[in-house]
Amino acid sequence: MKLALACNCGGRYSAKPSDPEDLYEEFDSPETLEQIANELSAFGHTVDILEADRTFPSALENGKYEFVFNISEGLKGPCRESLVPAVCEMLDIPFSGSDALTMGITLDKDLARRIVSEKVPIAHGRVFASEKEINLSGLNFPVLVKPNAEGSSKGIRLKSKINDPNTAVSEIIDLMKSYNGPVLVEEFLPGSECTVAVLGNEHPDVLGIMEIAPRNGPLNQFVYSLEIKRDYLNHVDYFAPPRFSASIIRQIKSSAIDAYKLLKCRDFARIDFRLDANDIPNFLEANPLPGLSPVKGDIVILSRGHGVEYQELLRLILSNAFKRQNLKFP
Repeated sequence: MKLALACNCGGRYSAKPSDPEDLYEEFDSPETLEQIANELSAFGHTVDILEADRTFPSALENGKYEFVFNISEGLKGPCRESLVPAVCEMLDIPFSGSDALTMGITLDKDLARRIVSEKVPIAHGRVFASEKEINLSGLNFPVLVKPNAEGSSKGIRLKSKINDPNTAVSEIIDLMKSYNGPVLVEEFLPGSECTVAVLGNEHPDVLGIMEIAPRNGPLNQFVYSLEIKRDYLNHVDYFAPPRFSASIIRQIKSSAIDAYKLLKCRDFARIDFRLDANDIPNFLEANPLPGLSPVKGDIVILSRGHGVEYQELLRLILSNAFKRQNLKFP
């Protein structure tokens, strides 16, 4: 089968001086793209890497591709992750992963929180779209302040955990200007943080859970920030399986499946949680486009800790997508 690997390559773009320096943090390296293409080729497919920019629709149609393996983060805007699925749907080309609707909802952290809160606990929070709206009354400090529609911890720094209202207001305004969008303020959760890999469609299942533990400093001060992620080898320890009680693991698995279903994720996703002061897992966000870097992708590290190596993870994702669309997996 002729496959297109739809992506955005970080090496092709440079941020302007006025842009946030993490503008293209979500994009994949050329090495990651080559690795994914090679692994997909090993399943018997012909794979071309297609940049998901304005050339993508015509390149996809003219190339007569039979399937799209989508890892594209999109170039800009709150619906950027929806663009490749929408183009594939328009051209009637089957693709991996969630559809345009789910991609749009999950990038908007506030919308995702509202949807999953039907069954899954969330931290008390509030989203602000303009300076005039900012009102922090009723929120318990400390709080975590972050852009509402960004991924890969863009805009989440060590300073994002804030202890007083005046500093929080200043940070909210700065983030609004820097990322040109709403800002989410959540009451800070002091417990352990973890991420969950969920795979499947009609009957999704948890592949595994990974605890993300600070190597330096107390847990109740830990922020899994951009600085930490960029230097994760020196700042965090990953435990897969996690060091949680059986009861907490059951709660996390149940909440992850509920969130996955409520958000209508497909094929695979990574769901993030943090425990509150009572050790109850609270939903942070869902990522239906988790990074697949063979070295530092959280879902890759998680899967390896549960005995699933890189090629097998990609095979599971691709086979789920093929089965969902009644395609024959070689």
